[in-house]
Amino acid sequence: DYLGATFVFVTLDSRELELEYWLDAQDGPRGLLHTLGVEYGLTNHWMADVSARWLQRSGGPFAFSQGFLELRHRFGEEGRYFVDPAVSLEFEIRRDPEGGTHRLLEPRVVLSRDFDGWNATVNLFYVIVIGGRGRSAFEGAAGLRSPAFGHWSAGVELRREVALESESVVIPQVWYRLSPEAYLKAGGGRNFAGEKNSFLRVACEIEF
Repeated sequence: DYLGATFVFVTLDSRELELEYWLDAQDGPRGLLHTLGVEYGLTNHWMADVSARWLQRSGGPFAFSQGFLELRHRFGEEGRYFVDPAVSLEFEIRRDPEGGTHRLLEPRVVLSRDFDGWNATVNLFYVIVIGGRGRSAFEGAAGLRSPAFGHWSAGVELRREVALESESVVIPQVWYRLSPEAYLKAGGGRNFAGEKNSFLRVACEIEF
């Protein structure tokens, strides 16, 4: 998956476990955002993901920011169709800087394709606002990743969100493969809508 959580077709194999840690330096609100995640392959086509984020304002304590529970399914094997399809369902709890709590349900369709070492993916999702302010709305994301150059690859990600706040985010990124089971990813995002905030992100993913 891409650095900004845009999904690809591939899921973890059965009983495969992946641990993730992301660190964001952001300016809206200013501070460090820590994310811990666990992904697990339920079968060769089903996987689950549980993750949570804590915001650490400059010099301050950690405060819960977001929590996610996601279930994802891919249809068949890669290359069976011209575009490889998958679906997911995510439940999210989000706390805003003013202390309000929002509960969201997000069904998603993933359309992904690998070609000559490149990957292109489009995610189409409908965000259902269950509690808190905001309105249910269609949102989307897309990513393009280059072939590997040795241990390195690069990509760019685009995201459009409107349910809780207006965001149009561009995220250029680089990936470094530490080993066949581990990746280090880094990039930055800039929001060109709403508050026009930005962030830098480093992520480490290890499979077992």
